[in-house]
Amino acid sequence: MNWEILADWRISAILLALVLVLAVALWALWEFVSGTQQRRMIAERSALERAEHEAAAPMARLEVALFRTQWGARLHRRIARSGADIRLSTFVVALSAGALSAVVVVWQVLAPFFGLLAAAGVAFLFFSYLNRAEAKRREEFTAQLPDLARVLGNATSAGLALPTAVAMAAEELDGPAGEELARMTESMKLGASFEEAVAELRERMPSRELGVLLATLVVSSRSGGSLVTALRNISSTLEHRKETRREVRTTLSETTSTVWALGAMSVGAVFLINSIEPGIMRVMTTSVSGIAVLLVVAALFTLGFVLVNRITRFEL
Repeated sequence: MNWEILADWRISAILLALVLVLAVALWALWEFVSGTQQRRMIAERSALERAEHEAAAPMARLEVALFRTQWGARLHRRIARSGADIRLSTFVVALSAGALSAVVVVWQVLAPFFGLLAAAGVAFLFFSYLNRAEAKRREEFTAQLPDLARVLGNATSAGLALPTAVAMAAEELDGPAGEELARMTESMKLGASFEEAVAELRERMPSRELGVLLATLVVSSRSGGSLVTALRNISSTLEHRKETRREVRTTLSETTSTVWALGAMSVGAVFLINSIEPGIMRVMTTSVSGIAVLLVVAALFTLGFVLVNRITRFEL
């Protein structure tokens, strides 16, 4: 009898222990879930507060103010096309600070006239960098067009629709083609038609080769046809054009480098003359004839730079 009572007590104790363990486990699970939700709420609240703080920052307000202007919106599109990881407000502030610093330094070293020219030169360098970044990214995108046409041809030959083929190409290709195709895919996901997404891509990346490829895709999406054969032919043609462009660019690189070297040497010559004869540039800018000579020299250098730039520009 005592053994039966002892066994019953053991069973009861085991059951009680299991109940306590289950209760503790449920309590721990509840604490974990509630703690996770609380941490998420704190993170969301901190992210919201951080976003509000960033939106209230002076640079963010300047960004919004610049973007509302037509000039600022156009400059923002150019920065986006160049692929530069810089905000519109940062670019404008850096440009203004560089121009102001050039005015102050060159004004004191040479003369007020050269200070104004230095400010114009700083602005020219900033926008030249932007132009070169745009051209470089466009050239890199153009160089990827044969691979793009090949990927689209393989995808369409497998029976995939054009939007799906574009999304697959965005995943397989590196930037900038992968980035631009990802934007195109995201635009179609948000409700834009294939033609509208193509038009946006063509506006961001103006190129004759891209125009031919996109026109083929648009015509095929409207009327059908042998898209696979067309894409393979386009891929072969673009490969040959890429090699030709590379050869021409290599031939013209020496001329463009010489122009930039001459421009740097002319600026250095001005400082060299002023160091040999201190104050000569300030004296020269005090007379009308001296200012006229300097303006003629600057105009000739500018004209030469523009002419060489036009001559070395090529379109295949």
